[in-house]
Amino acid sequence: MTDACAIIAGAGSFPFHVAQEARRQGRRVVALGLQGWVNPELAKQVDEYEEVAVGQLGRLIDRLKAHRIRQAVMAGKVTKGVLFDPQVQFDPESLRILGQAKGFSVNQLLGAIGQRLAKDGIELLDSSAFLKDSLCPEGVLTRRRPTPEEDDDIRAGAGAARQLAGLDIGQTVVVKRKVIVAVEALEGTDAAIRRAAQLAGDGLVVVKMASPAQDTRFDLPVLGPQTLAVAASSGVRCLAVAAHQTVLLDRSTLIARADEAGLSLVGIA
Repeated sequence: MTDACAIIAGAGSFPFHVAQEARRQGRRVVALGLQGWVNPELAKQVDEYEEVAVGQLGRLIDRLKAHRIRQAVMAGKVTKGVLFDPQVQFDPESLRILGQAKGFSVNQLLGAIGQRLAKDGIELLDSSAFLKDSLCPEGVLTRRRPTPEEDDDIRAGAGAARQLAGLDIGQTVVVKRKVIVAVEALEGTDAAIRRAAQLAGDGLVVVKMASPAQDTRFDLPVLGPQTLAVAASSGVRCLAVAAHQTVLLDRSTLIARADEAGLSLVGIA
C-alpha cells in the first residue's frame, strides 16, 4: 500500500465500509476518529488510527499533515447538536469557521472546513469515492413492490424530503396516507421513524432524499442495516431513497433483510 488516504470518522458503520474498500483498492488508510462519535473498533480496520476531539480543527489539520495526508474522506455521523453541547471546546480554527459562517447549514460549515483543509493541500474527496458500487440504483430493489397507495405516499414524501434537505433541516420524512407524520431534524432518521410509529402506527412509508444542492463531499444520505431494522420493527412498509445519491451499506444484506421483513426498498430519481 502506498498512497495514503485519511478517513475523518464519525459514528456508525459508514467509516468501516470506506476503510475496507479503500484498502482493497490499495490505499494506506489513516483514520482520525472524532471522540465520542467514532467506534474505536475502526482501529482494527485501518493502517493507523487516532482520535481527535470534536471542535479541535487545528489539531485535526496538524495530525493530517503529520501523516502526510493529501486526500481525506468524511464518513460517519456527527449531528449539529455538538453546537449546543457545553462540553465541546472549540479551538481558534473552529471558532473562526463558525464566526465567518453566514448560517449553520451542514453544506456551509463543512464546505468552509473543506476550504480550510485545501489551504494546506488536503483535498476532501466525495464521501462515496470508494463506494460508487454502493450507490442506490433507480427502481425497486426488493421482491415486494410498493402498492399504489405507497406510490402515492412516496410522491408526497419525495417533494417534502427534498425541501427539508434543501433547508438543511434533515433528509427524511415519514408518510402515511399522503400525510407527513414525522420529519427528521437533529434527532436523526431512526428516531424520526420511531416517533412516526408512536404517532400513526404501522403502514408507514419512509422517504430519504439528498439536498438539491448536495455537496457530495459530506452528508450524503446513507441507509444501513440498523435503520432497516428500526423501520421493520416500527411498522414501515416501504423505504424510498434518492437513487444515485444514497449509499446502501451492506447492499446485498440490506436487500435480503428487507425481503425477510416484507419491506419494499426503492430508489427514486
